[in-house]
Amino acid sequence: MKKILVYCWYYPPINSSEGIVTFKLINNSKYQFDVFAQNKDQNWSYGNTFTFENKDNVRVITAESDNINDYVKEGIEYFDKHSDEYDAVMTRITPQEVHLIGIEIKKKYPNIKFIASYGDPISTNPYYYLGGYFYSFNSTKNLVNRNKGLKWKLNPIRILKMIRWNIRAKDIKAVMDKARYVEETSEKYADALIFNNESQIRWMVKDRNLLKKSYLLYHSYDLSMYGPKPEKNKKLVFSFIGHLDATRTPLPLFKAIKLLNDSVDGLSDKVVFDFYGDMDENAMNYVKENELGNIIFNRDPVSYVRSLEIMQQSDWLIHIDADISAVSDENVFFAAKIADYFGSGTPIIAITMKNGAVVDALKNAGEVVLGYDENEIKNCLYSIVEKGYTVSQNAEYISKYDAKNVAAAFDKMVEEIM
Repeated sequence: MKKILVYCWYYPPINSSEGIVTFKLINNSKYQFDVFAQNKDQNWSYGNTFTFENKDNVRVITAESDNINDYVKEGIEYFDKHSDEYDAVMTRITPQEVHLIGIEIKKKYPNIKFIASYGDPISTNPYYYLGGYFYSFNSTKNLVNRNKGLKWKLNPIRILKMIRWNIRAKDIKAVMDKARYVEETSEKYADALIFNNESQIRWMVKDRNLLKKSYLLYHSYDLSMYGPKPEKNKKLVFSFIGHLDATRTPLPLFKAIKLLNDSVDGLSDKVVFDFYGDMDENAMNYVKENELGNIIFNRDPVSYVRSLEIMQQSDWLIHIDADISAVSDENVFFAAKIADYFGSGTPIIAITMKNGAVVDALKNAGEVVLGYDENEIKNCLYSIVEKGYTVSQNAEYISKYDAKNVAAAFDKMVEEIM
């Protein structure tokens, strides 16, 4: 087989989740890859800080473009000049426009296999409903209203507000139409669709024909990227690494820590909670107002390499999911860092929804899974801090997320579609 050409807007050394997920996948595959990436735009990344080297089976081709529209055009032009070198192309998002390259190549070269990888839902991302981005909060199409009754639906004031929003939202409609086009057209033309968890497949794939070409490839960890496990800390160190906001909020945890602080003498001498990355203002204000600044620390974002070190140096790792239950009965997201958490071997305490593939994975791995109730969280923290509770991790299950095993599943998929 010839090489596979991968289109990935963010690829190492740019420190971005999608690029690092791609790096671990293809560097553990048996196939040969060229990666068409750019190195000028570092927005929505953690800078140009990834230091691991590609293996001999991976070559990076650096695009000249500094914006996504030019990158799409340049990517198609590159393939036109080198089409005889490849048997397949794989497009990785974000941003969503990368899939446009695969669509156009498949149209022009029907014999080329097209693999489309979806990090998150595109046109039906639950955040769009929760934020009222694509649909008015007064629209029956907005899933936050999925359980509203007939009386609400027939309310004339609601209807008028929805109409007014629709008139004013012409630009938003254009964005929504583009997202829907990218998702539906890539699904139509691709020979294989890659999803990272079972809940995401249930959310995005409604057509049986699409299901036949849908493949599950977990996010992964690569053991070669970790160092030796350090000695124990003097205090118990809980660490969270990643982005937090008003929707994906740490407030339930902070309220639990406040309860714990009120009931345990000298808590600041026993434990520290480190949060590396962005945090919304409400959460930061809660820490100040409740004088928890000697227990909870909001640290600067860190590089991927440093994040792996922190994972190993911590006594517990914290995972927090947004509560999207207003839109979906199950969590359709699976953060890539959970796989890295698995690889570190450090116990995990997760605050998330009741249902979803991520919940099943964490429970199967033997980790602690909690809801958004501060009393439940406080009781768990008390058991850890005061009683020495820990977990018994399921190493056999966790190995499913080893990059070597995930890459083997990818290689099998390629064999099937070829």
